[in-house]
Amino acid sequence: MSVDVVQKNSKGTQNASKKDMRLANIYLTAAQIIERDGYDATSLGDIAKAVGLTKAGLYHYIPSKDNLLFGIMNYGMDRVNEVVIDPTRDIADAEERIRTFILNYLNLIIEDGQAMTIVITETQGLSSAQNRVIARRRRAFYDYLREIITDIKQREVAPVLDTAVTTHSVFGVLVGFAQWYRPGGRLSLQEVIDQITELTVGRMIGVNIAGRKNGR
Repeated sequence: MSVDVVQKNSKGTQNASKKDMRLANIYLTAAQIIERDGYDATSLGDIAKAVGLTKAGLYHYIPSKDNLLFGIMNYGMDRVNEVVIDPTRDIADAEERIRTFILNYLNLIIEDGQAMTIVITETQGLSSAQNRVIARRRRAFYDYLREIITDIKQREVAPVLDTAVTTHSVFGVLVGFAQWYRPGGRLSLQEVIDQITELTVGRMIGVNIAGRKNGR
């Protein structure tokens, strides 16, 4: 491959990276506005102004409001895969795996803003085809969590009750976190994370119960 080709490919990668970064900023900003004002009341003009673009400039990234919502949801699920799921796939220890999974998810919500999960769970404004795509991706997240909990039960790491009930319960706590948590409350962020981890891993799944029975 010639030097010119390498340089062109490098520039292409840099340009793609810049576009991805700008898209991420648009998605996060739009999610915050939608969470604050509601989807119907949010216009592309509002979002363009918030991210420092003209409305015409925003259309370069987002062709329509429907595509914006779909893009936000896909971005959110991409981040879940990158930050929560992929880093835990090769963790052999079952307890470490679930603890890392939950910690990574909570930190993702804090890092990307509470609005992300709220918008991820929003379905209005999507076409039927788009809704099916997002539903499949949400289901994949749920199924992976269930896989971890099933592994814990099969290895007898914890006295897990019904796997489906436990998975639904833990899933509900995780998704709900973005809807109720606000910084500056009575508990510090670390205290909130510690208590959610104890609630889900220690009590719902029962890892701490197993530890107490074994005298740990």
